[in-house]
Amino acid sequence: MLLRKWLLSVLLILTAAALTGCWNRKELNEISIATAFGFDKDSEQYNVSVQLINATEISASNSGGGRVPVITVQKSKGRTIFESVRAMTTTTPRKIYSSHLRILVIGEDLAREGIGKVLDSLSRDHELRTDFYIIVAKGGSASDVLKILTPLEKLPTDKMFSSLKASQKSWGVTAKVDLHQLIYDLVDQGKDPVLSGIRIIGDVKEGESRANLSSASPGTMLKYESLAVFRKDKLAGWLNARQSKGYNYIRGNISSTIIRLPCPKGDDLAVELIHASHKIKAKIVNGKPEIQVTVRAEGNVGEVECAMDLGTNEAIALLEKELNGEIKATMESAIARAKGYKADIFGFGDAVHRADYRLWNRLKDHWTDEFVRLPVHITVKADIRRTGSVVESFLERMEEEE
Repeated sequence: MLLRKWLLSVLLILTAAALTGCWNRKELNEISIATAFGFDKDSEQYNVSVQLINATEISASNSGGGRVPVITVQKSKGRTIFESVRAMTTTTPRKIYSSHLRILVIGEDLAREGIGKVLDSLSRDHELRTDFYIIVAKGGSASDVLKILTPLEKLPTDKMFSSLKASQKSWGVTAKVDLHQLIYDLVDQGKDPVLSGIRIIGDVKEGESRANLSSASPGTMLKYESLAVFRKDKLAGWLNARQSKGYNYIRGNISSTIIRLPCPKGDDLAVELIHASHKIKAKIVNGKPEIQVTVRAEGNVGEVECAMDLGTNEAIALLEKELNGEIKATMESAIARAKGYKADIFGFGDAVHRADYRLWNRLKDHWTDEFVRLPVHITVKADIRRTGSVVESFLERMEEEE
């Protein structure tokens, strides 16, 4: 009986110890919540910017006291990222809490020098989740990007986060890349990374003022603009909008986009792509690798600016032929630009590895040169599913009456 009571007491003590709460808990009044980091390089030092939530302005019970919803603390300098972030406690009232990070902006100058050290520091931070998106400040600095206040969304990072997802899904010229994916691409010898670029449209000083929030037509805005191509961890250059779309065709990232096609008698029509699938396969021909990229797509006619009757099989066949050609040319343009940068952003090396790992082991150490010479064959099969409720364009009837 005594032993039983003793065991019960021990069990109660252990249970009570397990219910004491988190040992490393942090109260809200002890931390500053960061939604975005920005990294730039100045000579031998890193410049770190952080966007912090102004909780009193964001709270639903607050009607608004005229203050901005976020505070951007800038230009904390250090020889390492870890040192720079910790040094920010000299200007922030509390320790920075980064578990709610949504966006990481890298300045273009730092991206060209190399982002490997930045990512190493971030990957070791136990507070960071890996589901935030990483972007490059095109033609500018990360600190300037984080200064811009955006309308519609109280938090600029919510705008950047949502806009990046929407633009990839509905337009196809950007790419969502989180920390896990970026590190994977960096260590993978068969694929080089890409990141979306963001540009400041307008004046930075005007963009950081509260007037930019209250204007019906803001003078300064943030705009996603094409993809940054990396060779290993260094920025090699940029794809334009068409080439960025070609990259997403090849990688299977296109959910929907708009494609303009010429009409036989002049002017254009627009096809809304509603579905696309891809396949990348390597084959070995006479001991050398070749790549076959296959894309299947479906689209609807969304707009007709010319006199064209879409009610005939011949017209649909002509449109499908033009659609196939446009998608193929877009992909070829992306491949040509990537070969110019000597950056295999498409993962063709991974496809060769899957096809013949012995051959890949012989090629991987000089894959950059092999990629430039690599034959890439493209097959596109695109179908027009719907032409809209108006089969015969009223523009054609107007021309007949004239």
